[in-house]
Amino acid sequence: MNPIAKLFAHAENQPGQLAIASPSYTTTYAELASAVRLIASALLARGVKRGQVVGVAANPEIECLVALSLMQIGAVSLSATKPVLRSYKDRIEFLVTDEQTTLFDLGRRLVVDGSFLESLGMVSPATEVAELEPEAVVRLVFSSGTTGVPKGVPFTAKNLIARTDSARKNWMPALPFMSLLGLDTVTGMQTFFWSVFNGQTFFAATNGENNLELIAEHGVRSIKSSPARLKDLLDAAENEKLATKLEVIQVAGSLLDLRTVRRSDTQFGITPTYLYGSTEVGTVTRGKFKPQAPNNLGKPVDDIDFEVVDDNGVEVSANTLGRIRYRKPGMPADYWLQTNSTTTGFIDGWFYPGDFAIMTGEGELELSGRTDDLVNLGGAKFNLLELDVWLQRLEMFDEVAAFKSTNEFGELEIGIAFVSKLPPIPELLTEQVKAFLPDLDFQYLIRLEKLPRNKLDKVDRTELAKLVQHLD
Repeated sequence: MNPIAKLFAHAENQPGQLAIASPSYTTTYAELASAVRLIASALLARGVKRGQVVGVAANPEIECLVALSLMQIGAVSLSATKPVLRSYKDRIEFLVTDEQTTLFDLGRRLVVDGSFLESLGMVSPATEVAELEPEAVVRLVFSSGTTGVPKGVPFTAKNLIARTDSARKNWMPALPFMSLLGLDTVTGMQTFFWSVFNGQTFFAATNGENNLELIAEHGVRSIKSSPARLKDLLDAAENEKLATKLEVIQVAGSLLDLRTVRRSDTQFGITPTYLYGSTEVGTVTRGKFKPQAPNNLGKPVDDIDFEVVDDNGVEVSANTLGRIRYRKPGMPADYWLQTNSTTTGFIDGWFYPGDFAIMTGEGELELSGRTDDLVNLGGAKFNLLELDVWLQRLEMFDEVAAFKSTNEFGELEIGIAFVSKLPPIPELLTEQVKAFLPDLDFQYLIRLEKLPRNKLDKVDRTELAKLVQHLD
């Protein structure tokens, strides 16, 4: 089985259907199939073979074409971001890029430039489609890598179909659908492949203004975004005043702040929906944003087996803090080229994301933070995410995040980083922090133009801790 066969079938049955749309590029299914076959021929001529791991570092439109061409050959594609290249350069056998780079020698890279595109007119299209076993890996997707080396999640031919079908069920509630997240994320990747496999249009996300134009022009009815991408879209909507047909806005990656939710309600008349899950397994819970409980992520979706357990793996009762674990048929057994730790990752058939949470009596998940964000500071015990939620409720900031660092004496210290047009009064903030936890003191209050975030829009607390090393 090779999922690429679905693309070629759509090219035969609906040649004029729009396949890919971006502000600068559109292509029909007939044109897409033709381009894929030509690029596959060029890759084969350069020595790319079935089973090889090939990185793609190019604009979204080029990456779409190359990823499909690699699937036709039976090779494994991945988005070659800088963290991935740094960590896996020696395990990536070929690089396709639209930039001049010295990371790979000439024999291991193909630069997609004007001369390359012109050369496609002189090659014969590759018509053969590689036969693949169901368990053959066809795509690698990586975690953000902010807490170490990015972890590669393998998608097999069988699993890619299952995951894209699950995505349609869990977070594509109305068509046309658009992901505002890039192809280097699991959401962007699944949206692309589901669209192509099912004869739908894939909308390539870029910036807020371009995304808004695509949403308005093509009548997009539902989207999935990170909080930061949603803010960009709201900025554009407030400036452009374009009419849209949006019905559903879904957010994943990190918690929303109340101001963004209010802006969404005002601009689009839509309260965002949370989607909690992971690159490794997929969607876990779904639920509308609740102002009184911004860390409430809703109920588990139908196709997930979900538990909150204690340190011994025993499921805890409702409203009891524990560790999250979940599993879904067809999920990977392990990471690509890596071994799990004993506390997070794939363990005994379950996936442990490293998050603490409780399940309410109503069966809804309330996230309490990551296990590595636990703090015990002189008797003050809390999770940094809990402090984040408290600070957001104060509505003193546009964005805010707590972090921990260690001083020169090895002592743990707490800092607060924020984005705001007007800085808070330190005395008032201290008073409010004491209301959160009487024994808690913070040593740093840092005002930034923006908080450092990973590709999934989660605050990078490690980068925040590094900032205090340069303070006097």
